[in-house]
Amino acid sequence: EAFTEATLVSIPKDLQAEGTVTLSITGAGTEPAAQHVVIEAGAFSKAVVVLDHKGSATLSQNVEIIVGDGAELTVISVQDWDDDAVHASAQYAKVGRDARFKHVVVSLGGDLVRVTPSSKFTATGGDVQMFGLYYADAGQHLEQRLFVDHAVANCKSRGMDKGALQGKDAHTVWVGDVLIQKAAVGTDSYEANRNLVLTDGA
Repeated sequence: EAFTEATLVSIPKDLQAEGTVTLSITGAGTEPAAQHVVIEAGAFSKAVVVLDHKGSATLSQNVEIIVGDGAELTVISVQDWDDDAVHASAQYAKVGRDARFKHVVVSLGGDLVRVTPSSKFTATGGDVQMFGLYYADAGQHLEQRLFVDHAVANCKSRGMDKGALQGKDAHTVWVGDVLIQKAAVGTDSYEANRNLVLTDGA
């Protein structure tokens, strides 16, 4: 669909959604554009939401994700842009009590793609998994910067990103940060990044 100022994806309370909810974001040119997406999973709901990016674009994007108490939400962000695309996406999740949130980033296409996923626990018992996969060819810049805010006690987070790059000036960046605040006793957190450099010049 065309770029819009605000898009809301709402999963009602208690709904166990079957299949996936897909939001197709297709660029038709490189004029600068901005987009605001809100994904809200009501309490005790369960859903998988896919953000499918393709075409040509220069896009600044803000994605807000709200995971209600006891909800299970998976968000998959796929960047399969054309070779001229520039995409900067901040994807921020607030995770409720005993909620389960899985965030997956797959970056394959585009000239410069930077995704900054972050999660904040707002109540105890939350579980966050953040995964990423990227493959950069010559001249591409693919970047991912994870952040998890353990603001409350007894929450768990896992981060794992894997990438490969080949060709002259293929460039990937990964940064993983975890903030464990004073109140966050019983925190269980782990992050890792694995990469394959397949050719000289990458």
